[in-house]
Amino acid sequence: MRHSSWRRAGAVCAALTAAAIALAGCSGSSSTGSAAAASQSTDTSGQTLNYWLWVDNATDQTWQQLADQFNAESGHGKVQLQVVPAAQYLDKLQTALSSGNGPDAARMKDEWIGQFVKAGVLAPLSKKIDAWSGKSSVIGSSWDAGKVPGKSEIYMMPHQNTALYMYYNKKLFSAAGLDAPKTQADVIADAPKLTGNGHYAFDVRGGAGGQDQWAAWMYAGGAQFVDSSGKVTLDSPTGEQVNQSYLDLVKFAPPGSATAAYAQVQSNFLSGTTAMMIHHVGSLAAVRKQFGQDVGVIPVPGNDPSKPSTLQTMSGNVIFTSSKKQELAWQWETWLLGDAQMLKMSTSPQGQLPVTTAVAANDAFTKDEGYQVALKAAQTAQSWPQLNGTTNVVNATWSPTIQQAFGGQSSSAQMLQKLSADLSK
Repeated sequence: MRHSSWRRAGAVCAALTAAAIALAGCSGSSSTGSAAAASQSTDTSGQTLNYWLWVDNATDQTWQQLADQFNAESGHGKVQLQVVPAAQYLDKLQTALSSGNGPDAARMKDEWIGQFVKAGVLAPLSKKIDAWSGKSSVIGSSWDAGKVPGKSEIYMMPHQNTALYMYYNKKLFSAAGLDAPKTQADVIADAPKLTGNGHYAFDVRGGAGGQDQWAAWMYAGGAQFVDSSGKVTLDSPTGEQVNQSYLDLVKFAPPGSATAAYAQVQSNFLSGTTAMMIHHVGSLAAVRKQFGQDVGVIPVPGNDPSKPSTLQTMSGNVIFTSSKKQELAWQWETWLLGDAQMLKMSTSPQGQLPVTTAVAANDAFTKDEGYQVALKAAQTAQSWPQLNGTTNVVNATWSPTIQQAFGGQSSSAQMLQKLSADLSK
């Protein structure tokens, strides 16, 4: 899920920061929330947690069923769900927090973390995580999704993940006398052989959502969006080279690909128009229904197969510094990571990859190679950097910037310089 409405990055951050300062002044506590959390009792009985979320499938009752189960158990308070339409979620959340009427806890995307951390409205969680007996049950790489680049503090509990990989049409590859690509050089070399007579190699998807498959290609090719200190390094020589290889693929893409969104990309792949598609397990059922075993699932090809990487997009849970029910929020968010709850959510109509080792080994995720490729890819996957400017890049500036590069109006270097500047804002 992507949100296009929350693009006023500076205004949002300023409003949230002002709210955080005001709340800290009223409560006499630090904006980090650590003092407030420390003063709270572990006895949460009688409390009701206000928890906000979006749902990707409005007819699915999994979230409510989990809340009902949590509420039926003894030893803690209760949770009340407030479902906000996906398209309005971030706008409503920042407005509520700015006015002092925000929730105690909420569902969050990794790419949004930077703005909320800068505003000082997210409670730091590392100390509680380190003391939590369930820490080792979570796949280690999942914790990185809740960190700001260059910092070790964790602000988000991981919950549901996606890791992008590549689908390829085995029949089209066989007809061209080709094996599955292992490197990006293979993809580039194979592209002209897969193009012709109404067929094309790959959709470059320059429209809505295309930033994720592009980021997966960039990470797989060895580009780094930030360095260990958190400095943006996207416009490095390696980044420029990997980006140029992606831009070159537009010559072997179907008409309209430079502005295409997911529906067109999926349609082209399912119809056999394109031979390759970068996506995730969300497409697996439709792809298997159309092709059966005549489609292959492989990691996103990189430049060094010994150093695999791709993009992950993590949905997790945060606790707000303004909440007086942070202990109950912690109980709810760790409860969701239990094996039974994780399996229920991950196999629901809106489920994604589990973030716990036991559930990842469940038969539900071992029966198809697509899940296995995705789970292995997740071990070395990277998120969009959790920077203040990321939300604006993802939702607003990436598409027009790459479309200009596809059209020859800017070079690979100029494109990355623009995106780097936007990420750094």
